[in-house]
This record gives sequence, structure tokens and C-alpha cells, in this order.
Amino acid sequence: MPTDFSRNARTSLDREYAYMAYGMIGGAVPGIVAGFVVAAFVGHAAMWLSVFGGIGIVLGLVTGNLLHRRRYASARTEDPRERGAAPE
Repeated sequence: MPTDFSRNARTSLDREYAYMAYGMIGGAVPGIVAGFVVAAFVGHAAMWLSVFGGIGIVLGLVTGNLLHRRRYASARTEDPRERGAAPE
């Protein structure tokens, strides 16, 4: 099985996993920053980092999944004949 990771994701499932991964990373970073801010005033840094980081990961996962569905659902329902095809 060839492993060429330099190629773009080709199948819909690959694209969906990529959106979910980017969403989780995009949600974890602000969650961790928010956890640091809360921990600066309240204390217990490990607890707040894990709580806010987890919330950020879940929100990013859901957002990534919704963005993928919204973007590729419109592509699946479009009729190629309506996309500027020459009239018959």
C-alpha cells in the first residue's frame, strides 16, 4: 500500500476527517488559552486547561463537521446542467 501523504484528500470521507481534525485543533487552541486565563485568576491550572480545552475540542469537532456538510451538500445537490451549460 503506497503512502503518499503529499497528495490532497480525494474521497469525501478523507475531506470530512480533515475538516474534523482542523476543527479540533482550531477549537483546542482557544480553549487552552481560555483555560490559562481562568486559571490565572482562580488557580488549578490543570483542571481549567483540561475543561476548556475539552470543550474547545468538542465545539471544533462539531463545527468542522457542520462546515463540511454545508460545503459539500450544496455540491451534491447541484445540477451540472444549471451551472452555465450552453443551451440546447
